[in-house]
Amino acid sequence: MNSRPVSLPPSPSNTDLRRRLLAACALLLTLPGQAQTNGGEDGSEGILVMMEELQPFSFLDEQRQPVGYAVELARELLTRADMPGNFEIGSWTRVLAKGRSRSAVLIPAIVRLPEREHEYYWLGSIARRRGMVYRLKRRQEIRPRNFEELRQYRTAVVIGDASEREMLRLGLAPDLHLDRCADYAVALRRLFAGRVDLLSVSQGVAPAVLKQYGYPFEALEPVLKLPESLPSMALSLATDTTTRQKLQRAFDAMKRDGRMAEIAARYPTLPQDP
Repeated sequence: MNSRPVSLPPSPSNTDLRRRLLAACALLLTLPGQAQTNGGEDGSEGILVMMEELQPFSFLDEQRQPVGYAVELARELLTRADMPGNFEIGSWTRVLAKGRSRSAVLIPAIVRLPEREHEYYWLGSIARRRGMVYRLKRRQEIRPRNFEELRQYRTAVVIGDASEREMLRLGLAPDLHLDRCADYAVALRRLFAGRVDLLSVSQGVAPAVLKQYGYPFEALEPVLKLPESLPSMALSLATDTTTRQKLQRAFDAMKRDGRMAEIAARYPTLPQDP
């Protein structure tokens, strides 16, 4: 068999390789579903926006993209401040841990509580929170008439949530009176299974949370109202002053010119901060 010389393509130069690599990176950054930016650990490449999955504040749509009231506010804030953002939805424990340990972390929806006052820089409130203690309608034997009588029952709360903090401030003991759950999926499962007597949750998010996990909100009824508090935007304390000031100016402007109220109008279940 006669052999024929085979022509090989020329080897790419270093310049060609660099061009191909840059083109590939640009393509990856434009693919759907990618984070908006790749923020560095020190926040130098953008703001890390940390949220829990809690409707209607923040949750994932059918395309697994973050949506909701707090998400819209955060996007508006970063646009006005001309800053890139990296959005992440995780457990509430992870949200709190990142907010306390890193710079340039924005938590767009966190209840401002006395014990949290010196843990974050507070941009301002975004709504009002009306905490409520619920029972199942079929459990008519559960009748706490005041906060003192809550000690007779087991109340489900989410660890680190404002509801847990409210119960603790009322003097309820974590191991005796509270059933501390990792998330609302666990809390609702225990409530409907009869393993706990009551559930403490914000009135504004309760209908959406039950729908999210497949439970009928009509099966619950309120028994005690808790003091009101303020869901707010908070920034990690380690954030540099320039970034903090830019975000504060952007927040003040969107509240002053009515943009925040315009976004809030799309979420009528959330009581607004006057």
